[in-house]
Amino acid sequence: MCYDYNMFIQPTILDHLIAFLLSANSSCLYRRNLWLRIKAKRQNLRAEAFRQHIYRLNKNGVIKTDGEMIYIHKRNLSRFIVKNNSVMKNISPGKTQKVLVSFDIPEVKKKTRDWLRNQIRFWGFKMIHKSLWLGSGPLPKEFNNRLRQLGIDGNVKVFKVLLKPHNTLSRSR
Repeated sequence: MCYDYNMFIQPTILDHLIAFLLSANSSCLYRRNLWLRIKAKRQNLRAEAFRQHIYRLNKNGVIKTDGEMIYIHKRNLSRFIVKNNSVMKNISPGKTQKVLVSFDIPEVKKKTRDWLRNQIRFWGFKMIHKSLWLGSGPLPKEFNNRLRQLGIDGNVKVFKVLLKPHNTLSRSR
C-alpha cells in the first residue's frame, strides 16, 4: 500500500485560530479556511521535494538544467535507476538446479556489490564466503541484463552445481 506523506499533515493551533477568526462563526467557512491552509502547506512541501529531487538528479549526472529546460541523459538515467533500484522482487530463479555465484567487484563499485549481495540474499542464497553464494537456479535473464547494465557482468561468474549420486560399494568376501 502506498501512503502520501502529505496526508499526515495536521493543522496546528495557529491554523485553527486563523480559520476561526476568518470564519465569522460559520462552521462551513471555518472548515474551508482550515482546508485551504493545509492545502497550501502540502503544495509547499511538494515544491520543496521537487527541487531536492532535481538537485540530486543533476548532481548524479542524470539530468542537466539550463534555465527553464531540463535535459535527460538516457544512458545515465538507466544506470541511475538500476543502481538505486532495490532488489528485483517480481522475478525469481528457477528451482531445478543448484548454482554457485562467485563475484569479485572492486571497492569503487561498493553500492553495486551491496545490491548484488542483497539480491541473491533475497532469493534465498546461502553465503559460503563473502563473495561466494549457493542457491537455486537457473538465474533469470533479467538478472543477467541487470549485471550488464551495471557493468559488472565480467566480474560475476555463475556455476552449475552437479550433485553426484552416492555410490554404495558392496564388499565382496
